[in-house]
Amino acid sequence: MKIREKELNNIINDKKSGSLDILLRLKKHLMKVCSDEAYMKYVIEVSENKLNHFPAVQNFLKDLKKVFKNFNQKELKKYLKKSVDEQGNSIQNLFERNKKLLMKNRVITTISFSKTLLEIFKLLYKENPELKVFITESRPNNEGKLLAKKLIKEEVNSHLIVDAMMNYAVQKSDCIIIGADQILKNGNVVNKTGSYPLALCAKANKKPFYVIATKDKITNKNKYFPTEYSSDEIWEYKNSKLQITNYYFEEIPKNLITKILI
Repeated sequence: MKIREKELNNIINDKKSGSLDILLRLKKHLMKVCSDEAYMKYVIEVSENKLNHFPAVQNFLKDLKKVFKNFNQKELKKYLKKSVDEQGNSIQNLFERNKKLLMKNRVITTISFSKTLLEIFKLLYKENPELKVFITESRPNNEGKLLAKKLIKEEVNSHLIVDAMMNYAVQKSDCIIIGADQILKNGNVVNKTGSYPLALCAKANKKPFYVIATKDKITNKNKYFPTEYSSDEIWEYKNSKLQITNYYFEEIPKNLITKILI
């Protein structure tokens, strides 16, 4: 397998990173191969199919196809570079718009891994070195460990817990902040499985539950249909009397969300 195909496979089959992290890597991959029209077409088609559950990726591909239609390497590279730069600026702008509210919270609980959350926490830590983040491990792929590693690298105080201990973390937190894979038209949010019970814990403990996301997570869909993944990720044991269900994402009703920060 060629290096570029291997890199693409790593992007589209990534089960741990958030959608914005995957999107950024996809954009950078396309920048490297924009001289090859046939391969770019292949990347777009494969990404549309494999990453169809990420609105941010689908919105980008929709716009990219308009530019790609009249294939021009120089224009494509210019468009992709601008898109990469805008994505970086969007998180800084998101932080600035919500800085006043975010600064009120010293201890925060979150779940899974989100590029948006990582960057927001890094910016918040610069303003408030006392910041502490509780992170649920996020089974079965343990994306929470990935977020903890990256936050520790930035010297942010981090506390990793098993998913079943989320109420313990919520009780000790000022608020709960999660990312979003999708913001539905009806106001509900789709995020990593475990987000719904985290929202219920927040309500039970009278703690604010915030969702923070860039605008490209907004979708026109009113319903979310989960995709089932391999049961082996939970347990490889096989028995005719045993059923294992493995959903990565779930829907959080809007009545449990204090505010969506966009």
